[in-house]
Amino acid sequence: MLNSLVNWTIDTLPPSAIACAYRRMPPSLASTLGLFRFRQTVRWAARHSAFYRQAFAERNINPTKIRRPEDLGDFFTTPDDVAARPEEFVCRPPNIVFESSGTSGRNKRVYYSHQELTEMGHSMAAGFRLMGLTSADRIANAFDFSIWIPGIITHYGLMAMGCFCQAFGKVDPIEVYRRLESYRFTVIFGEPTWLIRLTELAEKHGTYPIKFLIGGAEEMPRAAVKWMEHVWQGAKLKMCYGSVEQGSALGFQPCEQADGYHLDNFDFLPEIVDRDAEGFGEVVFTTLRRRVMPLIRYRTRDVARLIPEPCPCGIRAPRITRIRGRRDELVVASGGNLYPLMFENILRPVAGLTHDWQVVFRLEGVREILEIHIESQRTDTERLEAEVFAQATDQYPDLMKNLALGIFQMRLIVHPHGEVRTARKLKRLLDLRHDPLPSASDTEESLAFTDVSR
Repeated sequence: MLNSLVNWTIDTLPPSAIACAYRRMPPSLASTLGLFRFRQTVRWAARHSAFYRQAFAERNINPTKIRRPEDLGDFFTTPDDVAARPEEFVCRPPNIVFESSGTSGRNKRVYYSHQELTEMGHSMAAGFRLMGLTSADRIANAFDFSIWIPGIITHYGLMAMGCFCQAFGKVDPIEVYRRLESYRFTVIFGEPTWLIRLTELAEKHGTYPIKFLIGGAEEMPRAAVKWMEHVWQGAKLKMCYGSVEQGSALGFQPCEQADGYHLDNFDFLPEIVDRDAEGFGEVVFTTLRRRVMPLIRYRTRDVARLIPEPCPCGIRAPRITRIRGRRDELVVASGGNLYPLMFENILRPVAGLTHDWQVVFRLEGVREILEIHIESQRTDTERLEAEVFAQATDQYPDLMKNLALGIFQMRLIVHPHGEVRTARKLKRLLDLRHDPLPSASDTEESLAFTDVSR
């Protein structure tokens, strides 16, 4: 009976009805359905996945006795597990694979079936409807269609909505801007840094009547929101929270409460674990419908807090705050996932550098700045910069493509020997975009940022 209700609720309704269910379903019923699907997922994975079968056996976990996430104790799935052993997660033959960079630089491979992509498209369409999109909207989809998932899953969502769209991919923003008038686009999807560059073009050359700018894949700088909405003459900026591992978006911003996300608790069972005194902890999720590569208690390494108060908009799905940061040293910036090994690879072939370096991410207004701080006695600074940029272009062309598109600025800052490392431990990547000042621990582990203009 409950299984039939779950399938009816999620699998057979059109996106508009799913959106209505998100808005109105009593939390107690949503929780009951989510836990039922959670138990189904655990038992399915134990039967069909070599990874889960081994992990449960090592911990003496009996899948038939698991009723809620807490029953799994300290068992979690990590990005390193997926990067190292992706095929051992697979429970049935897949139709498609997507990749996402890991902290160590090893790509994580995540597999799906055609049916799962279609189902995730319906979930995305429901989220878009909650955000205010309709089938009458005309959409420019500028999310990347490369080896990762946001472009194609957004496209599946737009197809499920039945609206008009153009699948741009991550092109130069000028290509979208030139077509705004002829196609009469009302909604534009893209990564935050890409949307900022598009808005700079609109500020300089004029705007068109846009209803929504919708971003994802990284956080939007707070300082950019009011400026962007002003430039676009009242258009609303909204964000989605998703990843390759999540497939569809785990979080949407369907209302005026822009400091967080409403969570998709039909497709995911979300948790916040290892909370601090303020309630901030790591976002963990379990997929509830996927059968090719289910993920159980997957640690995202993103840090956020559950919002216990009911949302004024009336949507009953649970909420989390904006993503506060990450537990590892991967930084989502400049339109991609950046990690220490990337910059180590870039700097290693360049002659005359010490082993101490640090990359700092900051904002100037709304423009993202990537600063590479190095130590060297070389005096040919221009040649040194050219060598570093050439290594970056050869090894990471996607990063330099974003630079060429004007999505961010990259600077090389040369210091004398011994100046970058001011304490025993050096934090390689330091993200100062969303915090006005570094924390005490960051200050101890990094160079003094009072003067980096030399």
